[in-house]
Amino acid sequence: MTNYNKLFQEQMKNPDFVKSYYEARLKRISNEILENLKSDVLTNKSKEILIKDIDFIQEKLRKIG
Repeated sequence: MTNYNKLFQEQMKNPDFVKSYYEARLKRISNEILENLKSDVLTNKSKEILIKDIDFIQEKLRKIG
C-alpha cells in the first residue's frame, strides 16, 4: 500500500472528511454529467437520447441519495 493510500484510509475514519470527500466527488461528477448533457443539447441530439441521459442522471442521483 502506498503512502497516499495509507493516508487516505486514515482520513476516511474521520466523519467530517468523509462527508466533505463525498460532497466534492458528487459535485465533480454532477458537473461532468451536466456538461455532457449541455453538449448533447447543443449538438441537437434527439429527444430520445436526451431523455435517456436525464434518466441516467436521475438513476445515479437516486443511488447516491
